[in-house]
Amino acid sequence: MRELLMIPGPIEYESNVLNAMSIPTISHSSKEFLSIYREALQRVSSIFGSETGDNIPFIISGSGTLGMEVSTVNFISRDSKVLVVNTGYFGDRFVDLFSRFTDSIEQIKPSLGEAVDPSLVKEKLDTNEFDLITVTHVDTSTGVRNDIKKIAEFSKSSNTLFVVDGVCSVGGEYLDMKWGIDVAFTASQKALGAPPGLTVGVAGGRALTRMGKLKPLTFFSDLRKWETVSRGVLDSKGGYFGTPNVNLITALNVSLSNIMREGLEARIKRHELMSSALRSGIHAMGLEIMAKKSHANTISAVYLPDGMDSKKFLGDAKDNGVVFASGLIKEVASRYFRIGHMGGIGPAEVLITLGAIERALKAGGYGVKAGTGLTAAQEILFKSD
Repeated sequence: MRELLMIPGPIEYESNVLNAMSIPTISHSSKEFLSIYREALQRVSSIFGSETGDNIPFIISGSGTLGMEVSTVNFISRDSKVLVVNTGYFGDRFVDLFSRFTDSIEQIKPSLGEAVDPSLVKEKLDTNEFDLITVTHVDTSTGVRNDIKKIAEFSKSSNTLFVVDGVCSVGGEYLDMKWGIDVAFTASQKALGAPPGLTVGVAGGRALTRMGKLKPLTFFSDLRKWETVSRGVLDSKGGYFGTPNVNLITALNVSLSNIMREGLEARIKRHELMSSALRSGIHAMGLEIMAKKSHANTISAVYLPDGMDSKKFLGDAKDNGVVFASGLIKEVASRYFRIGHMGGIGPAEVLITLGAIERALKAGGYGVKAGTGLTAAQEILFKSD
């Protein structure tokens, strides 16, 4: 039986993306690949809402964690003070990252499952004592979505650069650099719908100006090098720093083409509908979602019934054809699981997912009536029709 992968990345890929991965590798310096690379960078700019000339897109071989580093350490110095909005595991990772470069790190850490109150961020930014702030748009560990548009309103009137971790959001949530975001990044294996191995992002003019005044703190992550490459590729002249991942960039370009063909607005609306149907089914089964109010379109973190063995639940769900992710927050890891619902997800995947959850819950001794979650989800889908 083929298993449906419903984890928050890697995700299920569309067939033309997989086909793109199977073609023979071409030279990274060929005119053919230069055209593919340029098109991919242009599409990245469009998806991030950053078509202006001051911004520069980048595609670099590496995971989303590399994106965290590239998007932050190029804009700080050893004596910089940074602010981390921490709503989960990847907020902790930002703190860990910054600890390698500066001792001046401050956090705003809402209660588990809560998004940050933008007014608290404004209070911090009004002090003008921070060089940079990071916010995880959607934390993959909790499914909490932060209001980055509101925070951008506050940051653009301050001297603090605003960096958005869009790893679990770009392609499935609204994000626009023109709101006042200075740097944003994601990874290929999430809502962009390509295999893992690329970090993708955009740096704006204000950030690039700041970078030009600072001494590089890293080598491979030095965005100055990758800016030169991106500008060369966009100008059809080519560029080189490290060998680009030819096959992955080719697959990414196909996936980005799929997104553009569907339309970004339509794609986000589809993600909203599927997440709403899924949440309705989960609630109907009597389960609680970790995110209290601001739910993501792309991921749901779901608490299991008291006393249910999470490993058994995940194993039973897999036996029923669907793979979910385990919990990431150490204190409650054994009490919840995570569902990734992004990319090409549609009603079929939602209903298969809820059916697998019902059967796994029943196998674990939880008294859920067959079809409870499915019926609730169908009601949402019927209304949309």
